[in-house]
Amino acid sequence: MPSAPLRSVLRLMPRSTGARAFLAAFLGFFLLGAAWSAALPYDGSPDEFRHVVRAYGVADGQIDIRDAHITVPQSLVPPGAGDNDADACTRWKLDVSAACIGSPAPGDESRMVVTTSGAANYNPLYYAVVGWPLKVAPNFGGVIAARLLTCLLTSALLGGAAAVAVRLTRGRGPLVVGGLLLAVTPVVVNLTGAVNPAGPEIAAAVAVWTSLIALLLARDDSKWTLALFGVGAGALAVLRELGIGWLLTAVLVVAFGAQRNRLLELARRPAVRVWAAAVAAAAAFGAGWILLSTQGGLPGTGQSTTAIPQGTALVVKELTHRVPFYTSGLVGLTSYGDVAMPFPLTLAWFVAVGALLIAVARRAGRRVLIQLAAIVGGGYLFLVGADLQAAATNWWFSQGRYALPLLVGAPILAGYAAADRGLVSVPRQAQWMRWAAWILIPAQGIALWITMLRFEHAFTSRHPNLFFLFTQTPSVNPFSGAWTPPGSGVPAVLLALAGIVALVTFAQRATASGPISDVDSVTIRERSLRIS
Repeated sequence: MPSAPLRSVLRLMPRSTGARAFLAAFLGFFLLGAAWSAALPYDGSPDEFRHVVRAYGVADGQIDIRDAHITVPQSLVPPGAGDNDADACTRWKLDVSAACIGSPAPGDESRMVVTTSGAANYNPLYYAVVGWPLKVAPNFGGVIAARLLTCLLTSALLGGAAAVAVRLTRGRGPLVVGGLLLAVTPVVVNLTGAVNPAGPEIAAAVAVWTSLIALLLARDDSKWTLALFGVGAGALAVLRELGIGWLLTAVLVVAFGAQRNRLLELARRPAVRVWAAAVAAAAAFGAGWILLSTQGGLPGTGQSTTAIPQGTALVVKELTHRVPFYTSGLVGLTSYGDVAMPFPLTLAWFVAVGALLIAVARRAGRRVLIQLAAIVGGGYLFLVGADLQAAATNWWFSQGRYALPLLVGAPILAGYAAADRGLVSVPRQAQWMRWAAWILIPAQGIALWITMLRFEHAFTSRHPNLFFLFTQTPSVNPFSGAWTPPGSGVPAVLLALAGIVALVTFAQRATASGPISDVDSVTIRERSLRIS
C-alpha cells in the first residue's frame, strides 16, 4: 500500500485517464530531465559540445555546414571542452572532475572563434528549436535553457505515450503502462536533459510504438492517439538520419500483428490519410536533407582507437566485450557511456524486462514471438554490424543507446500483449507494477546521484560500486566537491526527488485505474486465442 504522504498526493490527483494521465507523466519526466539539466557540467552529456555548437550555428544562420567548421562565441569553447576527445578534459576520464572545464571570461561572449562540430550536417530542425537561447545567451545559462527546451519536447512525447498507454489499461491491466516505464531507462532520461537530438528521437520512438500498438492492435480510434502517432512519426523521421529506418521498422513490425480488416479500415479514413501525408512529407524532408548534406559520420564512442583486433579475434572481442557493453548501455551507462549505475539496479531492470519478454514469448503465440525477435534481433544486428564496420577502420562505434529507438518497442509491445491476452492475471499485474514502481523509478535518481559524484569528485576506480563509494566518504556527497553545479547541487536533487514522487504517483494511479478483475482477464484471453 502507498505510504501516507503518497496517499495524500493520490487523493489530490484524480484518476489517471486522458489529460490527467498526460499531465502526471509529463510532470514526472520533465522534473527528472530538469534535474539532469541542472546537475551536469558543460559537455557532461553525450556529444553535448558538438550539439551546442551546431545549435548556435543554426540559430545564427549557419545551417548547411559541409566542412564542419562553425563560427561561435569563445564562451561556448571554454578550456577543457571541444569537438575532439583530446580537447575534452573529462570525456572518458573518470579520474578527472569537471573543475577542469573553464568558465567564460569577460568578453568571451563577444569574441568569435571558429571550431568544428561532429554534428555540423545534422538536420537543422531540432537545433532551430533549442538554439535560440544559445544565440541570446552564449554561456552556461543558455546551455541549461537549451537543455530544458529539449526536456520539454521529450516530456511532451513521453507524456502523450503514457496517456495512450493508460487508455489501453481499461479491461486489460497495468502492464501496458509497465512496459512503457521499462522502456524509459535512466539512459533515456539522461538524454532528455541534454542538448542532443537523441533524447527527442527516443521519446518520439516511444510515442510511435505506443500509438501504433493502440491504433493497429487495440483498435483505439481516438483522434489524440492518431495525432500522437503523426507528431511522433514526423519527429522521428527528421531528428536523426536513422529515424526513417526506425519508423518504417516500427510500422512493419506492428502491422505484422494487425488484422487485415483493421489495416483496410484505417486506410479508408480521411484523418488517417491526412496524418499519413504529413508523416510522408516529414520523411521526404528528412531524406532530402540526408541527400543534400555531406554527412561526415556519426560521432563515435570516444574510446581508444588503438590495438583493435581483426579477423576471428575481432568477432570474439565483439561477442565477449562489446555486446555486454551495448547491453549495459541500454539502461545503466550515463554521460558518455562511461558512468555506471550500481550493478544490482541495472540487473533488476533487466530482470523485469527479461521476465516480461520471456512470459510473452512463451505464451503469446508465434506472431508476437516473431515481432519481439525482430525488434531485439534487429537492434543487436544493427549495433554489431555498425561496430564491425567501424572496427575495420580501427575504431569502435556503437553504444547501446544508438538502437534504443528500435529496442524500446520490445517492452512496450510485450507489456501490451501480456495484458491484452491475459497472460498475467490483472491482480498479479498490479502487484508487479507496484514492486517495479518502488524499485526501478527511484533507480532514476540513483543514476543521477552517481553521475553527479563522478563530475564533482572524480573516481579513482573505473568501475566504482556502492562499497567503493561509501568507503570514500567525500565521494557520496552531491552537494560539494572539486566542482559543483552553478549555485549548488541542491536544485538538481530536489527536482529529481519531485520527479520520482510524480512518476511513482502516476504508476500507482495507473495500477489502480480501470476494471481490475480476473473476469476481464479471462475474457480477453479467450478473445485473443480466437483471433490468433
